[in-house]
Amino acid sequence: MRKDMSKVIVERPRTGRAWAGLRPGRTRALVDDDGEPIKAKGAREPKGREQKTKALNETLNPLKRYLASNVGRPWNKVYSEINEHLKPTSTVQQHVRDHLDDFVATKTRMKGGAVVVTPRFGGERALEDDWCLYYVHPRTGLLRKNEKYKRWNARRREARQRADAERAARMRVVDAKTQLHLLKGAWWEVKLAKIPERQAYTDVVHRAGLSDMPLELLYGRPGVYARDKQQLSKADMKALKLR
Repeated sequence: MRKDMSKVIVERPRTGRAWAGLRPGRTRALVDDDGEPIKAKGAREPKGREQKTKALNETLNPLKRYLASNVGRPWNKVYSEINEHLKPTSTVQQHVRDHLDDFVATKTRMKGGAVVVTPRFGGERALEDDWCLYYVHPRTGLLRKNEKYKRWNARRREARQRADAERAARMRVVDAKTQLHLLKGAWWEVKLAKIPERQAYTDVVHRAGLSDMPLELLYGRPGVYARDKQQLSKADMKALKLR
């Protein structure tokens, strides 16, 4: 592991040529209203604090690459090498150490022949549901790659696709006020209305015990409820191609 890993991760590179022409104490180039440099004798800004050319940053890719290069090695040895260059007594270096928990699941065990993970804030979940790129195998102690890892966007997209497929299997939208729902094994035509602000209302689907799903999830949008319902006949279902 490189000795300057904490600086690589936490500090941005110097700003470069943008500051090369500035004398100590000057924070920006002097220009007139037209954007032309001021060349008058003695024209300079008041001297102040020297401008810093570095800023804080969090570029975690070097740490990820280091972990990737050590897959298959015992985690205790990898962690020992990290500790050689990242000391807990340094605030900056400890900050980098804290990010290890974001990438490596160290609290693991076998359950039913599969690896389960205990996250930082407690609980327990399957490895495929965990957010860590790597994990420590509970039997071998080796650093392993989480082959079932998925990015947050991919997880969200898959969840949305599953929700759309589930909704399509139980609901058809006819128009803004009419929907067809598969409830308790039968198809129903449901008439929707806007939920009143200061008046009591009763959702006829809930009242009939046909569903206990939240209204927003049941009808696919917020602010509406079922004011009327009617079960479809076999002829209706055949005409609507619901069978």
